[in-house]
Amino acid sequence: MVSSPKVTTIFSLLLLLVDVSAFGIIDPSAVHTVHEAASTMMPHLDTLSNSLNVASASATNPAVEVLDAYKQSLATHPLITKMLTGGTLAVCGDAIAQSQTDEEYNKRRAASFAGFDCVYRAVQHFSFPAIVQQCQGQYIGAIVAATPGLNAIAHAMNQGDALPAEYYYGAMEQTLASQLGIVPFFYYPVFYTITAFVQGLDSEAAVQRAKDTFIPLMKRNLLFWIPVQFIQFGYIDENLQIPFLSVAGLAWTFIISLFAGNAKAAAPSSDEKISVQMNMKSENVITANDIQKVEQKILQAVDNEVNSKKTKGAKIFR
Repeated sequence: MVSSPKVTTIFSLLLLLVDVSAFGIIDPSAVHTVHEAASTMMPHLDTLSNSLNVASASATNPAVEVLDAYKQSLATHPLITKMLTGGTLAVCGDAIAQSQTDEEYNKRRAASFAGFDCVYRAVQHFSFPAIVQQCQGQYIGAIVAATPGLNAIAHAMNQGDALPAEYYYGAMEQTLASQLGIVPFFYYPVFYTITAFVQGLDSEAAVQRAKDTFIPLMKRNLLFWIPVQFIQFGYIDENLQIPFLSVAGLAWTFIISLFAGNAKAAAPSSDEKISVQMNMKSENVITANDIQKVEQKILQAVDNEVNSKKTKGAKIFR
């Protein structure tokens, strides 16, 4: 049974993620809250892990058995398990987003999200070890050490912590490497390419869709994923990191599907373009009816002028 302090700590992390994912500005105090909450959890993780292992060994709960089978699959077939996990949860997130509209369920759209997420989880599987190896906190540590104010704050925050400050610097470096490196230069190009291809969008419309949605999506991406990935790199076991991201990605897929999920809705079809062009051309054509209206206005203006002169002449003779 998880003790009350652990429950409070876990809830504080969840509430913080909900607050950040509302697309507000990340408050420095929020980062400090993550640091404190996660630090409080660390001493209990080993005990909690041992308790879970003992419980799972003796439990007959079907949910526990499924979890054990999933962990076994991660150990024996890590890549395919991560890809299937991501693809399945991506379809679920898109289905939730599609249920918010009155339109019929779009299977091709769901397939585009599943295919994209499977590819991206494979990229994470191979790229994360390299990111962790190269980003050990040395860059942020050097910046903090060279800045007296930051150095004092970091020292005060790390007092009494079981882990060195470099550990947290490393987690932040790994997070930024993913969010500022992989995401803008791989994640979104592949996302726009795969979803546009599966949904039948031509290259011109796909590029226009990317131009219209990339900046707003990138802002939401950073606000949502920086806290999530900081927890992932700092506190989640390596084998469970991508499943953890896949679960968090369920909420993110809902966001991205609502904002840029339907590629065809973001760009008019060729028939719509032809219709618009025909309407524009028809507005520039002078018809017989237009000529008749102009003639009527001219005759009306002449009549008004004649009547005005007659009125003035009558006044003079008086």
